[in-house]
Parts: sequence; C-alpha cells; structure tokens
Amino acid sequence: MPFLLQVVLLAVLQGVTEFLPVSSSGHLVLAQKLLGFSAPPLAYDVCFHLGTLLAVVAYFFRDLRELALRFHRRENFRLLLLLAVATLPAAAVGLLFRGRIESLFSGGSFLGWAFWFTAAVLLASRFLRRQRPFPDLAAALLIGVAQAVAILPGISRSGMTIAVALLLGLSFDFSFRFSFLLSVPAVLGAVILEAGDVPWRSGHAPMLALGTAVAAATGLLALAWLRRVALRDHFHRFAWYLIPLGAAAFLLL
Repeated sequence: MPFLLQVVLLAVLQGVTEFLPVSSSGHLVLAQKLLGFSAPPLAYDVCFHLGTLLAVVAYFFRDLRELALRFHRRENFRLLLLLAVATLPAAAVGLLFRGRIESLFSGGSFLGWAFWFTAAVLLASRFLRRQRPFPDLAAALLIGVAQAVAILPGISRSGMTIAVALLLGLSFDFSFRFSFLLSVPAVLGAVILEAGDVPWRSGHAPMLALGTAVAAATGLLALAWLRRVALRDHFHRFAWYLIPLGAAAFLLL
C-alpha cells in the first residue's frame, strides 16, 4: 500500500479513536499488524497526536480562553485546580514508567485484556453509578488515576475518564467537558516527550502536515458525535464493540 494512503488511514484512525472510548493506541497497533503496515516513523505519531490536540483546542476554544483570561474567577480557579490534581497521576506514571509501557505495545494478548477491561468499566458506568456526586478533589484525583491507567495500550483515555466520572455521580455534560480539558496537558506532554526523540527531516514536511490535518479534522467530527451520544446516555454501548474486538486481538495477534 502506498505510504501516502497509510498515513491518511492511520491519521483517520487516530482522529476517530482518540476521542471515542475505544483506545486509539490499541487500534493503531491492530491496524499496523493486520493490514501489514510498516510502523511509520515516530515523527508521524507525534503529528497524529498534535492533530488530535488541535481538535480539542478548537472544540473547547471558548472554555480554554475563559480559563486562561479569567483564571482568577472562583469557578475557573476551582476548575483549574481540579484539572491540575487530575493531571498529576498520569504525569508521574508517564515519566517514571515510559520505557516499560512502550514495551507493551507489541503484545497482542495484552491488547485483548485491555479492550475487555475498558468494556467492563464502560458497562459499570451505566449500571453502578452513584446517586450523589463524589467530593470535588477526591473525584478529580480518581479521574486522574483513571487517565494514568489509560496510558497502557488498549485502554481508552476518554473511556476511562468519562466512565469513572459517571461512576462517581457526575453529570454527562461535566464528565465530557472535564475529560477533554484534562486531555490537553496529557496530550501536550506526550507530544513534547515524543518530539524530543524524533530525528526531524524537512523532506517529510508535506506528509506530516497532511497527517496532522487529517487527524485534526476527523477528531473534531468524533468529538461532536461523541457529545451527542454521551448526553443521550448511550456512552456504555461502546462496550459491545470492544468485547468482540478484544476477542479478535486474542485470535489474530
């Protein structure tokens, strides 16, 4: 398959699955192995993540502008504090265990279990939800722990953070918004860490720009669709997709 088509397909896959609760990392591993793609250079992975970061910034631009320009307001300061607390677990895990986590991306059996684990958490968010919201700081920390767990391949970051927020009794609207605002420092940190390892070459610039743009565009569409799905109380139904996907990972990898 031409490399251009590989880049476009992987960028679309990244843009869609980064935001849906199905694990972008797991899907990229499956796609590369099942479709016979050679792993693209790290620069492309960086640009795919940059594209999804741009999608979040564009979608939540008003929220981010409000937080940046009026951070001193009580509600904004409270939200920034909660986001800071929720960011700490993933930052610590990513910095301390980065090498060990990357080694898991080659394991097909691990992916199968990870898909099933995500499915179980999604189903729990529908049937085991608390009736009263959890205390703010405790809830933020637990959502942050969920994001840290989702660093593992096959475990969805959006799925874990939104599902845990719902389990703690928070609303769909707040859970969706908090999850993706929380993704900004997480994805930005990952981009910065990965970018430092890339031997950048100017000849790849057009393809890298294409991959970034495609991931951003598909990411925006996925975000808009997910919000409608989540607010209709159908979020847990993504589990019915992940269960056979996990079985496929066991059988095919």
